[in-house]
Order: sequence, then C-alpha cells, then structure tokens
Amino acid sequence: MKLSKRLEDQRLLRGEGIFIDDLAFPQMLHLVFVRSPYGHARIKSINLQEALRKAAAVIDGKTVASGAKPLYTLIRDVPYYGIAVGKARFYGEPVAMVAAESLGDALDAAEEVMVDYEPLPAVVDPEAVESSVHVHESLGSNVALSRHLVFGDVEKAFAEADTVVREKFFFDRYAAAPIEACGVVTVPGKDGSLTVYDNQQTPQLFKKFIAQSLGLKPEKIRFIEYDIGGGFGVKIMLYPYVFLLCFAALRLRRPVKWIETRREHLAAMAHNSNRVTVAEMALKQDGRVTGYRTSFIEDVGAYARLPDPGGTVRSLMTYLGCYDIRNVEVDFKVVLTNKCPTGPVRGYGCQQAYFVLERMMDIAARQLGLSPTEIRLKNMIEKWQQPYRTVLGSLYDGGDYKSTLLRAWSLSQAEKYLGLQDVGVGVACVVEPAVTNLARNKLLFPELETSGSGEGAIVRLEESGTITVYAASIPQGQGHATVLTEIVSEVLGVRPEQVRILFGATDLVYPSPYGGTWGSRFSVMTTAAVKKSCEILKDRILEIATEILEASPKDLEIHDGEIYVKGSGVSISLEKLAAKAYRDTLATKGKHQSLQAECFYEFPTFNTGEPGKINMSATYGNSTHVAIVKVDRESGEVKIIRYVAVHDCGKILNKEIVDGQIFGGVVQGIGATLYEEIVYDENGQLLTSNFSDYLIPTAVETPEIIIDHLETPSLFSELGSKGMGEGPLIPVAAAIVNAVEDAVKTRLTRSHLSPSQLWTTIHRKRL
Repeated sequence: MKLSKRLEDQRLLRGEGIFIDDLAFPQMLHLVFVRSPYGHARIKSINLQEALRKAAAVIDGKTVASGAKPLYTLIRDVPYYGIAVGKARFYGEPVAMVAAESLGDALDAAEEVMVDYEPLPAVVDPEAVESSVHVHESLGSNVALSRHLVFGDVEKAFAEADTVVREKFFFDRYAAAPIEACGVVTVPGKDGSLTVYDNQQTPQLFKKFIAQSLGLKPEKIRFIEYDIGGGFGVKIMLYPYVFLLCFAALRLRRPVKWIETRREHLAAMAHNSNRVTVAEMALKQDGRVTGYRTSFIEDVGAYARLPDPGGTVRSLMTYLGCYDIRNVEVDFKVVLTNKCPTGPVRGYGCQQAYFVLERMMDIAARQLGLSPTEIRLKNMIEKWQQPYRTVLGSLYDGGDYKSTLLRAWSLSQAEKYLGLQDVGVGVACVVEPAVTNLARNKLLFPELETSGSGEGAIVRLEESGTITVYAASIPQGQGHATVLTEIVSEVLGVRPEQVRILFGATDLVYPSPYGGTWGSRFSVMTTAAVKKSCEILKDRILEIATEILEASPKDLEIHDGEIYVKGSGVSISLEKLAAKAYRDTLATKGKHQSLQAECFYEFPTFNTGEPGKINMSATYGNSTHVAIVKVDRESGEVKIIRYVAVHDCGKILNKEIVDGQIFGGVVQGIGATLYEEIVYDENGQLLTSNFSDYLIPTAVETPEIIIDHLETPSLFSELGSKGMGEGPLIPVAAAIVNAVEDAVKTRLTRSHLSPSQLWTTIHRKRL
C-alpha cells in the first residue's frame, strides 16, 4: 500500500519535533569542553582553582583515566578515553570538561581553566609517517595497521600488458555537517543506571563498549533517541562524548547536558578520511583491464576510534566496481596524524576507492584512444554473470551495469557537448555495498569474533486494533515510518492510520546489537524483520479467527482492519478479535496465542572465511552518474551544466523517498568536490572551523539533477530491495573531476577542486 504523503513531515513542519537541545531535567548541569588550541602538545599542568569558583565540577583527562577503562578500539596499543590524558593530539581535542548550573556559567568557568602546554611538532602529512615525531609513543610508529592482499596472478597480468597506466591521487578531507550538530544528555538513576538521550544512529552497536569502560552491565544503560536533524554517517560512530557525559553524570549524580557547537563539530567530531593512492592498471590494446594494483595510505587522524579503520576495509567490499577484473593487488597502511579522528561519512571508504578506479578508467581510455563509455562497457560484468563473486569475495546480487551506463549517457545528451571549448563530460559507475557483514573485519583482524549484522523487530496487535511496530532503526529524515507503515498495511491488511511505529528506545526494541541505521541497512534488514514479524502475527490472528468465525484459515482474508470470510458477509474487526483474545479467552477454545510476534533476521548469503571468500555485504546496488561542466579558465570556477544520476537499487519501496536520497547524496558530493574541504596548516591548526571558511553549497549552487531508475531486484533480499542511501554520493567526485579534466585537458589528481587550486593546475598543463 503506497502512501500519498510521508507520515513524518506534518509533525515536523508544525514544529512538534523533539530534538536533543529541547530536553531539560530537574537539577540538570550544563557541560562544556575545554579544548586544545594546539595540534600536538604535552599537557604540563592544569590549574582548576579559579574555574571551580563558578563551576559545579571540572573533570580532566587524568581523572577520567583513573576512574574508567579505555574505550574499546581495534588498535589495542593506543588507549583512548575521548579526552586528552597527558598530551593533546589534535586541535580541538577535549582537555577538560566543565559542568555548571547554567550554560553561561559553564562557559565562563571554562575560560578560567588554565592549561600549561608544551607545543610539539605535528604530524600532518600522511606520507611522512616515518617521522621521528610519534602521535602515540606507545605505538612506536605512526603506522597503526598495514596489510598486503593479492588475488590472481598480478605479476603476469602486468608483464603481458600492452599498456600500463600509473597515477597518484589525493582524496581530501571533508565533514558531514548535518543541520543539527551532536548532543548528549545523561540522567543517572538511583539504582546506578543511566538513561542517555542523544542523537546517534546506532545506540545498540556501541552500548556494550561504553558500559565496559564505565564498569557497568550493558542493561544499566538505556538509550532514547528522539528526532535527529541529519546524520550522514557522522552520528554512527562511538561518540566519545556519550562516554564522557556518562562518566560525569555518574560522578556528579546529576543529569548532565552537552550540545555541540558548529565550530566543535568541524574541529573535533569526525571527518571523512583523507587518502593518498598510487594506482597502476594493466590493459590490453582493446581496453580490456587485466590487472589492477594500488597502494594507499589512509589518514585516520589522532585515534582510530570505532568503527575505524572500517572505512579502509569497506573500500574493499566493491573495490573493483562494475568491472570483471581478476588480478588484483592492494597494499595499504592506516596511519595516525595530528588531526581530528575520522569516522563514517556517507559512502564511508567507497568514494575514496571509486575516485581512483573511475579516474584510472578515464586516463586509460585517453591513452588508448577510447571513449570513457567504450572502456567501461568493455570491462563491465555482464548481466548473465550474476550472481557474480569478486576476487575479494563479495557476491553481487544482480545488476545490469551496461544498461545503467547507457541510460545515463542517453539522458545526459552528452554528444551535443563533446568538443565544446572549456566544456567537459565526466562519467562514473559504481556498485554500492549495503548492509555490512562484519565478518569483513577479519580481513584486517583475523582474531575478531564478529560476523553478520542481523536485525530484529517486534510487532503487536493492541486491544484497540492498532498494530504497534518496535523497530531498531534510527531515522534522520529517510522516511522509515512511511515505508514500514506501507509494509505493515500490505501484509496485515490494515489501514495506515491503524499502524504505530516506535523507534529509538533500546529497552523497547528487539535487542539486536547491530541494530540501528548504518551501512544502508534499513531497506534490506529492518524491512525484512518487520515483514516476517507481520507474517507470524498474521498467522496467529487467523488461527484465532478460525475459532471465532468457524471458518478455515484459507477462507479468511484481512483488509481495512477487518477479517472476512470469503464469499459471505461474516466478518470481525481486529479490534474485536483482540478484545476477545485478551479478555474473552474461553471464546478462542484454547487457540489463544500471544498477539505479539518477533523475528530476528540474518541475511542468507552472509558467511565467514578467508580473504577472497567472505561476502562482505548483503546487497549491491549500482549507479552511473554523468556530469557536464563548464570551466572558467580565468577564475577557476566550475559550473555544472547538466547532471544525470541513474540508479538501480533493486525493487524500489518508495520512489519519492529514493529520489530524495539521490538528490541529497548528489548535492552532498558536489559540496565535497567543489566547496567543502577540511584544511590544516603544518602545525595541525584547523583553518576551516566555521561556515565562513568551510563552504556549504546552497540552493543557488545546486544544479538541476536528472534522476532515473532501473529495477533489478536483489536475488537474495526478502523484498528484492537493495540499500541505496550512500550510493548517490559515492560517484560524484569521480564524475565531476573526470568532466573538469575533459574540459581543461590537464591532469587532475585531487578529489577537491577549489577555484584557486584549479587555476594553478590548469596553468601547469599536464595530460
């Protein structure tokens, strides 16, 4: 049952949303952080005397380290408390937290915290990892992790190649920058419990680790998520601030509230990682790619905090995109620098990998005298090859990649722009991994005992005839309630107004440790768990109805909230059936069962194994983007004339919502490519800490975006759907830079193109 309008919108448009800064509790303290003004500095001493005249409490890093265990990370040699202990390692790192009766008092008291710093040389360049300056002395190096993976006969492929293309690429940092920054309110209970109100997307994913650090059982911490003003990945990670606010609330025995400022968000929440990649591609003269070799350095900032270095391994999930390449070598290092730690930002690792792959396709095409579409069509996996196992192990679940490319090229009307002065056409094709199989992390850490990422749901028929759904997903505007209401209405035959969807309270929803909104899992995992729960509940309803209506289950049908005996006028409403089931139990003649059903769903193709054998994701949508740009050589300004995105996310559950995701993802990608860049100086000082320096595109800078769809249902998902929330951003940088390079006939190697940088590059002239 398709709804004509999203269910979420009216309440928010009326101003009835509840956001984190709306919350207040009796005796609540306001907390602010004192942050390091240096990129790298030893903390010689902290004087709190004057600050305590205005504050209820001031807590420094040594206090936290003496009263709690480090937060769990995958890099075990680097203890992480979310606050500086002995040394500040990036600009904006918390050094102390100040709690006071009002926000004004907290801000005033924070100014009185006197920190004696000894500035140290900073490590900013990820390629300078052999520096004698170490971000963490305990690690003994700035390399946190390194791996070398080889699949097929790479040496032979390159030895027998007709052409080898080689280039070095730089993928630049940017931020998620949602409308609502982050925030946390923690309320201690008299029994030693904590209720945490925040605006994160994955409260169940990291709840256990926070509890362990605090010395609590996970059941002692309850998360409640209200409305969230955008996330784009940055609200997926383990907020260090949740842990610190919990520590403060337990210590002070009062509710504590912290709301992040925009400057804090840009400086110290999480950035998309920057990456340096050297890539080589072996080709035959006809354009067939026979080998692909890359070596990259991933800069994750001062700490590899969860889920990092997940972006590195996520790159490998669809590292070869739409192409049938069987000889592959990947060498990489994860390095620590004196920058803000990185974390998930929409696309998480995929945009870095695809920027290199799709740029290499264009460079190779030019060298061989082929068009960008010709070289891609020659190498694409055929529809008949699906399901297709990549050499890295991922099992693609259906797709017609050639048709997606040809549709996008046709809609772009690219032919009429080819050859025009200072006008360029760029293409990028991607396969998007959705729903992470956490067994993928064994590629980096074989000892880990994690796999899959199951999702649970609970559905109940209330005595009023309402269907209540408890879902573990955490929406931030994606329309989850609308889609789930459509599914429930269709499976159970009820009107949309009879459905109630509840999110965000960890004590209510099914205890799925991986539950939440991350990795584009909603349309595959949450929908499947809800659908299957509804099917179980429907069977129970019909079993009771057989006794009440004296009819066989096969003769019953449900629609508009009524159970009918086919071919007769006999019926009973769900409300009356529920009343009998709950209150007139003898009328069901012993058939009464619980009118609550639950299902824990795990994806059928998930597995574990060795590198090259693990299906690292559940579904694999695909898309092609075509960008047509005009470059002003005098100013370096890039204007997007036409932009086309053709997307195949399997069965479309709600077209309007999908279109909205595509539009938003493309604009976010345009921002990262042409406007938004996180910049540090050589001392680790952040130079882009506000929206005057860190530019966000507005409606004025947003071009018309032409959107179209193919629908190749997933071969394995319950509804035939594939995740798609991140895919619309992933190809954008590659498509735009390919187009700009076509326009200026000058080799481009960076993912971000500022006007000044592009002007300089144009006048360097190299292709």
